[in-house]
Amino acid sequence: MAQRFPVRLVTPTGTVFEGTAEQVTAWGTLGQFGVLANHTDFITPLVPGLLEITGTDNGTDERYVVAGGFAEVRGGAMVILATEAIVPVVEDETALAHEAEAAERRLAQLSSYEPDFSEAEQAARLVRARIQASELSRTADAS
Repeated sequence: MAQRFPVRLVTPTGTVFEGTAEQVTAWGTLGQFGVLANHTDFITPLVPGLLEITGTDNGTDERYVVAGGFAEVRGGAMVILATEAIVPVVEDETALAHEAEAAERRLAQLSSYEPDFSEAEQAARLVRARIQASELSRTADAS
């Protein structure tokens, strides 16, 4: 059995998850990263993506769609401060595909120098994370 470490996921509305885990994976500005017990201290901004907390104390894996925020590992514990953390649900594939297409089209029309580019990029990342989470939820429901 792998070592566990304390993990806390907090949003502006309160604590969403507090317990121990064997591993946490999330999306930062440089891509996906993973944290295990005894990880070196660090802090990183989060971008919209799927946050996975595996090997929790109750034996389940937790997944959340995170809209952004920060993750910090310090002294062997991890704290995730998320602007929003949504429990994934199975969503309508067609509606999600249309939403993703619209977000990607909007992003493609903007230059990275335009003020709306960052917001459009975040919206596209968030819908991609929702698609991934919905697919994982659908797979879990089928088994």
